[in-house]
Amino acid sequence: MESSIKFLSNNKAVQELAKLRTVDKTCPIHPEQQLVQLPGKPPFCPKCQQAAIAQQNQRMAKFYTAKFKKRQTTETLQRDSIFDDPELGKATFNTFQAVGEEAQRNFNLARHIAGEYLDPAVKFNTLFTGDPGRGKSHLALSILKTVNEHSPKPTACLFINVNELFRLIKAGFGYTNEDYKYTEDNMTKLLTKKTDLLVLDDLGAEASFKRFDKHNPAQASEYVQRVLYGIVNGRNRTIITTNLTSEQLSTMYNPKLVSRLYTGIKGHIIKFTNATKDHRGIEF
Repeated sequence: MESSIKFLSNNKAVQELAKLRTVDKTCPIHPEQQLVQLPGKPPFCPKCQQAAIAQQNQRMAKFYTAKFKKRQTTETLQRDSIFDDPELGKATFNTFQAVGEEAQRNFNLARHIAGEYLDPAVKFNTLFTGDPGRGKSHLALSILKTVNEHSPKPTACLFINVNELFRLIKAGFGYTNEDYKYTEDNMTKLLTKKTDLLVLDDLGAEASFKRFDKHNPAQASEYVQRVLYGIVNGRNRTIITTNLTSEQLSTMYNPKLVSRLYTGIKGHIIKFTNATKDHRGIEF
C-alpha cells in the first residue's frame, strides 16, 4: 500500500511538471533564468525555488539536530536523575530558606559556584558537608538547575543519590546492559562520558547504614569503592554532598578515591554546622 501511494504521488508530480510553461520574463535575482508557470499559478524562478527548498531543509536539519542535542544534554537532569526523596526534585535557589548567617553565606557561595560552572571550561569539584536537614542537597540541585537552564552551551547535568544508585545497580545483577538500564556498566558510562556536571548526593550513606556509628563509620565495601572511583576518576566537575567530616571520609574510603573527590575543592567547600537549624527536625 505504501509503495502504491508513493507511486501515485510521484506520478502526480510528473504530471504537474509536464504542465510547466516558460514565460517571457526573467528572474531579477538570476537574470539568465526564465520564469516558469503552472496553470492558474504565478510565475516563479526554478533556481529561487531550489534555493528556498535548500534553506528549508537546512532549517529542518538544524531544528532536529538541536532537538536531539537537547535530549542528550538539558533533558538529562529530569530524565535520568535518581532521588531518594521525590520532593527534592522541586528544589531551586528561589525555594531555599536561608535562616541565619551561615545558611545565607552558604546560599550566596552556592550561587557564586553555579555562576562559575556556567563556563564549561572551568574544572573543579564542590563539597557540601554537615549534618542532615541543613539544605545541602537542596543547594546542590539548585546549582544543577541553574547551569542546566542558563549555560551558554548545552550541558548535561545529573543528580544521583549514591545509596539509591547502588540499590538499583545491585538489583540488576545478572541482567545485561540491553535488558536493564541501571547496570554498573551503563551507569558508569552515563556518569562519566555523558554527564558534564554531576551531583553525588549523600555520599557515605551507602556504607554508614551498615553500622550506625557517626564517630566510627563502617568502611565502604571494595565493590562500592571501585565503582565510585571509576566514576570520579573519569570526571573533573562533580558536586558531592555528605554528612561526614573529612576524617570520616578518610576512614570510609580509599585515599586515592578521597583524593579524587577533593580535586579543586579549595574555595568550593560549603559547610553547615549546628548554627543552621535542621529544617526537617520535629519537636515532640
